Amino acid sequence: MENLQLCRNNGLPYKMFNYQFITIFPELIEQFIKAGLISRARSSGLIDISCINLRDFAINTHGQVDDSPYGGGSGMVLRVEPAFAAIDNARQKSPQAKVLSFTPRGQVFNQGMAHRLLQEANENNAGFILLCNRYEGVDERVVQQRVDYEINMGDYIMMGGETPALAFLEATSRLIPGVLGNADSIAEESFENNLLEYPQYTKPAEFQGLKVPEVLLSGNHAEIKKWREDKSLADTLEKRPDLAAKADYLRSKTPRIDTTKISLALIHYPVLDKQGDIITSSVTNIDLHDIARSCRTYDIDKLYIVHPTKILRRLSEKICDHWEFGYGLKYNPNRSEALSLIKVCPELQDVLLDIKERHGRLPKIVTTSARSTSDTISYVDFRGILATTTVPHLILFGTGWGLADEVMSLSDYRLDPIYGCSHYNHLSVRSAAAIILDRLLGSFAPNNQTKESI
Repeated sequence: MENLQLCRNNGLPYKMFNYQFITIFPELIEQFIKAGLISRARSSGLIDISCINLRDFAINTHGQVDDSPYGGGSGMVLRVEPAFAAIDNARQKSPQAKVLSFTPRGQVFNQGMAHRLLQEANENNAGFILLCNRYEGVDERVVQQRVDYEINMGDYIMMGGETPALAFLEATSRLIPGVLGNADSIAEESFENNLLEYPQYTKPAEFQGLKVPEVLLSGNHAEIKKWREDKSLADTLEKRPDLAAKADYLRSKTPRIDTTKISLALIHYPVLDKQGDIITSSVTNIDLHDIARSCRTYDIDKLYIVHPTKILRRLSEKICDHWEFGYGLKYNPNRSEALSLIKVCPELQDVLLDIKERHGRLPKIVTTSARSTSDTISYVDFRGILATTTVPHLILFGTGWGLADEVMSLSDYRLDPIYGCSHYNHLSVRSAAAIILDRLLGSFAPNNQTKESI
């Protein structure tokens, strides 16, 4: 029977999975599969592994399978004839098998892809034909006519495709029921649900003054589970924010930040000019509109406009009145909704007292600046603080060239500056406010898959 006999694990049928390696070094593969869980899985009939020596399909008696590239260049390219012949030979054994080529041009391999490819192979009675490239790669006609998936096992260059192919074997075969002794271990590992695994500890409980966390020794399974979830979450956010952006689990487990406890204040005095002198800056219509729209988008409680000059405070109020109660309300109700968040105050102290009156306590003050200092907090860390506190927070933004030192000195937290990918560091205050709100409160990017992705 064509390696399609059923394996059973907890009553669920799984086909025997067939892996065929096409390589000029079959001895590398054969030595690897003699040990460990791979060897045991073969003996148990869960997987079948075989090697096809590419040189058996060489174009001459010298065993030639490569040639120099058309157009010139260094290195050698795997010829189309031996590659076609070897793949066609492998498909005689497993007609529905998917051909995988390991190349830097491919889609980056991850845990989700391992699951999807294995599921597809199981549903279609298929196996895997693993083309282990060498030299400078393979003739493009092989990719066009015989390869189903190009896979990149990491953004680095290796001397051949055997090691990436063996990594693919390890990553996929361990997902087959019965290959691992404990099926639960798969669900708790790194990259499942796009999360890193929690830290692990074993005996002794203390070594050179380094102690195992007490919760792991408590025997309280609910608390241990919570500790592990929290650590998994924190490590993913800190060490692999790229994974966090894909984590559905992270969305469901991250405590919702109470934005009703977050306010913004746009400070016009005391702020700095280009020379570093303290000045009073002017109110601008576009700042009020754009920052208010950002605040409404992220469900901020209040936007305070702080200005010591009465005539400019009145101007700000007239702008808001036009959109809240005048013709602007009829013309653009959405703008009215945003500008209704604005409250105009003469001094920062008035803002603090207003927040105390509405929330029952003074807020923690958070300052922003384009200037780098040693005492700033990252957005990931501060987002964690916002998610676990009921204390109101006030985020201050400075006009002109930024907040004066006397305001910065009031801060409980100073956020990291915003850095782009160039030396230019002159964002408008409204742009900075939008970026910072998104970093702190924006939902994680959806894990969209293109139609062609694996």
